[in-house]
Amino acid sequence: MGMFARFCARICAKRPGALMPSSSPRWVITLRDAIKREHGLGWSVREMSGRIQLTRRFDDGTRSSVTLDLPWSPASTTSALSQIKELRERMESAGLSIKEAQQLVSSPVARAEGCIDWELVMQRFEKYKVLDSGDVRPSTFERLYRPVLNQVREVVRTRPIPRDGRSVLAGLRDTYGGAPGSPGRRLRIMYAAQLLRYAVGQMGAPARWGPPDDLVPLIGRRDAALKNPATPLKDEQLARLLEGIPDPRWRFAVQLMATFGLRPVELRYLRVSGQKLRVEYQKRTSRGMTKPRELAGLDPLGMPGLAQRLIGRLAIGDALPPLGNSDATTATALATYLKRRPPWNSLRQEIAATGGKLSVYSCRHGFALRAAQLYGLSPRVTAALMGHSLQTHVNHYGHWTDADTLDEAVAAAIQRTQALHARAMA
Repeated sequence: MGMFARFCARICAKRPGALMPSSSPRWVITLRDAIKREHGLGWSVREMSGRIQLTRRFDDGTRSSVTLDLPWSPASTTSALSQIKELRERMESAGLSIKEAQQLVSSPVARAEGCIDWELVMQRFEKYKVLDSGDVRPSTFERLYRPVLNQVREVVRTRPIPRDGRSVLAGLRDTYGGAPGSPGRRLRIMYAAQLLRYAVGQMGAPARWGPPDDLVPLIGRRDAALKNPATPLKDEQLARLLEGIPDPRWRFAVQLMATFGLRPVELRYLRVSGQKLRVEYQKRTSRGMTKPRELAGLDPLGMPGLAQRLIGRLAIGDALPPLGNSDATTATALATYLKRRPPWNSLRQEIAATGGKLSVYSCRHGFALRAAQLYGLSPRVTAALMGHSLQTHVNHYGHWTDADTLDEAVAAAIQRTQALHARAMA
């Protein structure tokens, strides 16, 4: 035994637990030094059943370990450092545990060295949207998402092959077109972005495959001159329309939409609760689902008490007209019936002459106009009554400022102010 070894043996004999010189192979020492240098204290590796076990120690003294799919061998040094770096990045960026991060890193997508198994991603994405989360109905997925997935499938096979998420979305934009900001282009980019986020966040695809935070440059901004939403139906126009509807069931439906600001499909989901009316419909959007809401009727000008009479009719079971066999057919059924009524066609020509457009949503839009002009409700309150966000309300209803509308709004405001002055002076 050499002199140094005998010296160490004597020290250990005198001091139980004293460390012997490290017997770790040089590559292990090099790996541990590199981990300490790149990630600091709290990270360590050791051999476990012939593979590399990685342990993360936290400041509170707890620890968590995972076994990497790498042999305990000098040949694994570079791969181990790469995996540890990716694990740490995913833990810190997404707030994951080390085990959750490893599930992503070791997924079939991540193991493909950056080559995405798009078929697997799409299969899992569909299951997640339809079955796991329930965000999308099967019929909606087939109608809206499936065409976009097919387009993504073509784009990722077309040269030059996309190498990140932005290039996938740019390929969709350039290949399938659509005017800047148009609904088709917007939905195409948004649905594809959801797919990319799922690939990175749930299946471990490298971060570069995620969509950019800002999708506006890819969607584009729609020319304001191209926007042509339905024009609000004013109360005097509504009265003319109702007089020309002979069937009480269809008249009932139009009155409900105009008085409570309903979407056509919401006629299927009305429920009377005491003296109140609720709509149980939940609209599915790219941001989630709207909530059921309690309705407040705003009687049209010249029709006092209409809201309560309509609630009473629903309470005793008065019938609505046939609205088709599914939610998707409701607006079509209404439009088909109204187009056969002379007053509707007369109003359509009248509104078109001023650059507007009449549709079944004009009844709902008329509610928004009445809420602001006749009832003086704020946009925030009106948006809540109609079941959409304030931003949506401003985007859709903030531009109805034709000369007649302005004159009517100012006149109504003056009348309210004069009434307040009169009460104050009394």
